[in-house]
Amino acid sequence: MRSKIINLILLSSLLLSASSAALVGAQTADATIVVQMKGALDADDNLKAAMNDITNVEWKVVLGELTAADLTGADMLIMIQSDPAAGFTEAELNVVKTWFDGGARLLWVPTDSDFGDGQQLRIGPANAALAAVGSKLRGENAEIEDPVSNAGASYRCYGIPDHVAPEVAFLVDDVQKAQFHGCGIIIGYVGGTYYALEEASLENVYVVMTSSDEGIVVDVTPPVPEIHTAGQEGNLVEMAIELMPSNNLVIASADSPFSHYSPMYKPEIQNPTRYGPAAPYPQQGAKLFTNIVDYMIRNKLDAEIADYVSDIASLTADKTSLQAQVNTLTVEKNALQADLNAAQSSVSTMQIVAVAALVVGVVAGYFVGPMVKKQ
Repeated sequence: MRSKIINLILLSSLLLSASSAALVGAQTADATIVVQMKGALDADDNLKAAMNDITNVEWKVVLGELTAADLTGADMLIMIQSDPAAGFTEAELNVVKTWFDGGARLLWVPTDSDFGDGQQLRIGPANAALAAVGSKLRGENAEIEDPVSNAGASYRCYGIPDHVAPEVAFLVDDVQKAQFHGCGIIIGYVGGTYYALEEASLENVYVVMTSSDEGIVVDVTPPVPEIHTAGQEGNLVEMAIELMPSNNLVIASADSPFSHYSPMYKPEIQNPTRYGPAAPYPQQGAKLFTNIVDYMIRNKLDAEIADYVSDIASLTADKTSLQAQVNTLTVEKNALQADLNAAQSSVSTMQIVAVAALVVGVVAGYFVGPMVKKQ
């Protein structure tokens, strides 16, 4: 009976939790995305389009330095250097790390090429942000030119999903091409060594988008590329994702979804005749972005479910422990009852003996007394 009551309490608690979660989900956004556009005066038209298109999330735009308050309740952060000279402060990186350590977060860090108009200034700060959260991903001091997959010029690179890792193939559903305009290269970094991700396999690091197999490494400004060499050809990585502990995710991309010269999200806003659906160079950058947002939301829900499962396991363990305590107390109670019964039985026997002795004494006194007097 006690076991049934405890199970009923557990079931009721879980149903209440599920009901509360459903009510909250019905009243609030599925997730919160913070887009830092450091150095910008306002959100660009591409970000505004995304905010209008993706309405099941809450959007926050930060134009200056990130603070802990900016990241309160955030599930996803995109760190864009709208001003290439803006960089990220040590305080910002500490804030990002603290936020990331909360678990079930997605951090997206766009880097850039080493083209000499200031774009190269974005590479170092982007790598510092990636390093701050312990990621293996880095941007390389180089540029990709792709004579095959492009929007009419080799520097207008079109990333393709041909070499996507099977583990994350869902990210490129309905995506044939996405723009990475004037982009750099995403590489790996572990223990002081750099790795070309089109060749090396790093634990929990997965390729998402690359150049065509004829992508060319270009070294525009110092320093020299970390792992590739100028003129090298191959399916160079333009976007990669890393799965990290505590359900955290990191994306590094060789260009930005927003704010850069010609961003990935709906470049047709700036140039419909080149990038629109009926244009010579259609692309699906907006779909790639939406797929990433959907994955972030699923990852968040998976983490919440895992927490519920952990709570259930903890409650079950508590129930088992309580049942064991009940069993122990029952045994002790039965032992005490037996002792009490034995004590009562012993007391009753002693009372009978005492009464018998009293009766014998009275009888003896009755008969013996007169006899003594006669003598």
